[in-house]
Amino acid sequence: MGIGRTRKLVKSVSELQDADYSGEPELREMYQRLAEGRDQFAEVLEKNFKAVMQISSLDLTVQHETDKILEISHNVAKATEVIFGASGDHSEVEGNNSLEQLTNTIIRVSEDTEEVHQKIGKGQEELTSIRDLSNQAIEVSKEMRKDMDELLDVINNMNEVIAGIDSISMQTNLLALNASIEAARAGKAGRGFAVVADEIRGLAEQTQKLTGDMGEFVESIKSASQKSAGSTTNTIEALGTMTGKIGNVWELNDENQKHVSQVSESVTSLAAVSQEISSTMAEMENQLRSSTEFMREIGNELMKATEPVVEIESTLDAAVKQMGDMSKDAFYHLKNREFIKYVQSAIIAHRNWIGNLEKMVQERVIVPLQLDSSKCGFGHFYYSITPNIPGVRQIWDGLGEKHRKFHEFGREAIQALFDEDYQKAGRICKEAEEYSRELISDMEKMIQLADS
Repeated sequence: MGIGRTRKLVKSVSELQDADYSGEPELREMYQRLAEGRDQFAEVLEKNFKAVMQISSLDLTVQHETDKILEISHNVAKATEVIFGASGDHSEVEGNNSLEQLTNTIIRVSEDTEEVHQKIGKGQEELTSIRDLSNQAIEVSKEMRKDMDELLDVINNMNEVIAGIDSISMQTNLLALNASIEAARAGKAGRGFAVVADEIRGLAEQTQKLTGDMGEFVESIKSASQKSAGSTTNTIEALGTMTGKIGNVWELNDENQKHVSQVSESVTSLAAVSQEISSTMAEMENQLRSSTEFMREIGNELMKATEPVVEIESTLDAAVKQMGDMSKDAFYHLKNREFIKYVQSAIIAHRNWIGNLEKMVQERVIVPLQLDSSKCGFGHFYYSITPNIPGVRQIWDGLGEKHRKFHEFGREAIQALFDEDYQKAGRICKEAEEYSRELISDMEKMIQLADS
């Protein structure tokens, strides 16, 4: 019995199983030491997993930033060549000549603009003179119309006088006729009076004829005066319209003069700025080329600096794989609660990965995102550990291809963002989110099986 019990306890110790080690202090002490070593192995494995994941994340971030620096350097170099030409050719001289020509052209434009401004000023003076003459003409025309109105009043008075004279001549003619009749009745005694009466009647008839001719003459003068008055009124209205238009032109010309003055000042300032730019372009070119070279050197140095990181990552990955092989032994096997903890962390990591992809697609800004399924948090764990839990192994073996395809969505989405096909990037992101539900569902099933 003693030997059989000891053999069972020794077997329990070899498989690191808890048992009643009372009465066997050496085996109990050995079991405790081995159990503590097993727990320390689990802690070391966990720390190695964390370290290799952090190194992978660091390598990804450094590589991303290095690519950005090299891209910026390339873009700056390309822009510098566009502006100044390739380094070492004659484009620099041509560029400087172009800048000088531009500056000289701006100076000439400034001088021409000033000449235009002066000519506009002279034109403005002429318009002012024309406007003043037009106003004077209006005043003279108004005085003329006033004189014509007074002339019409005189003509009207003359018509009244002529009418009075005509009336008197008619009456005189009647009196002369009556006097002739009475003289005829008086016979010889009235012959002298008859001669006077005939003379008076002839004078009256001549007077009537003269007043008639004078009336026609006065009517002609009146008609001409009315026409002149109308023409004067029309002239005043036309001069007023012309003066108004001249005023509008004067105001527009004044505005143009002000604008041209502003343009002249701006062009003069531009010419000064252009001269300053021309004098500093060479310095800017040197700075740009120096900055481009500096960024290129930094990018190359960063690439060299990542080489040890890659080696450390490779070493740590090999270490966790080696420890994963050790876990196949019953002595080092992962406990179910430890396996569950790793899988739970993988679920959180996958959800964060999806969240980062969605944010990247929404904001259209590419950020570091792990696309290698073997280097993410779950990837290091998956390719290092082979669980020995009933029901889990079948799900576990199918996760590799699913996990690889899951990360491929990220690669396609980033390529779509590079191509600026944002609609396609959004569609791929949605597919990745739907696909992740299946992946996470498999992980949750493994947790349930391990927990049961």
